[in-house]
Amino acid sequence: MTDYPGIKALGMNALSINALGKNTLSLTAEERFGIKTEPNDVEKLLGYIRGTYGRVDPEIIDKVFKSGEAADFLTVNETYFFREPAHFSFLRDLLPSFEKTGIRICSAAVASGCEAYSIAMLIEAYNRVIEKPLPYSIDAFDINPKVIDTACRGIYSSRTLREDGSNFRFMAAPYLKKLESKYPEGTSGINLGGQYQVDLSLRKNISFFVHNLMEGLPVKEYDIIFFRNAFIYFSPRYRERILTNLIAVLKEGGILIMGVSETAGVHHAGIEGRNRNDVFYFQKPGFAAKKPDTRH
Repeated sequence: MTDYPGIKALGMNALSINALGKNTLSLTAEERFGIKTEPNDVEKLLGYIRGTYGRVDPEIIDKVFKSGEAADFLTVNETYFFREPAHFSFLRDLLPSFEKTGIRICSAAVASGCEAYSIAMLIEAYNRVIEKPLPYSIDAFDINPKVIDTACRGIYSSRTLREDGSNFRFMAAPYLKKLESKYPEGTSGINLGGQYQVDLSLRKNISFFVHNLMEGLPVKEYDIIFFRNAFIYFSPRYRERILTNLIAVLKEGGILIMGVSETAGVHHAGIEGRNRNDVFYFQKPGFAAKKPDTRH
């Protein structure tokens, strides 16, 4: 079936039609998702569309972007437990200031969910050593429906347990069960031997959902937003918009934590840079600012 009906009549050959398809997908990705694309990823998406739908046209492109199919090819989903451990030490030091009020956390661009589960594991460990457990909730989202499905199932490979973050491994241990059965119930015959199942009791405080950061979030006020190692993939022309959408749901005095390699490129009038114990973070101005507990 001919791509872009009528284009060949204009004298375009197969190579120019292919280039037009890739350019259209790249532009659509930037406009819909706000991201920069890699040529190889776009090529794979183009091949998928042709193989699945038999043609590439505006209607099909619109469909694969709206359904989330495109996101699976164009987004980076690298994640593991307790990545960048200094941020988790920082969070642990903040928890005492929330014992009376509880804490509401957002994990933005969460990929397959390791970050959200890591936060929950840390808070659960903290709650085991205090008299009255600290109430908490975690909203975790990603634009890719497939990785959100993985997060909901909570099954991970050994690659999600790495040396970086190993100081917090004792917090993860009670909640990770190594799968021995080749075909556990409900896995459709997929061999999961050697992978890890997260104790889904952690889900009681975590809400996973699909969301596009180019759009505003539901109206809430978060005490802390984790948005790490994703900002670098957004197009410069849309970065302020992405930050604006996050800051809009951050409480006055609330904290935004970004990836170590990303902080130098963050500039927005709605937040101020802070540094404590070599942890750089951003804070929304306001009287309700929380400060880490530095007694230990």
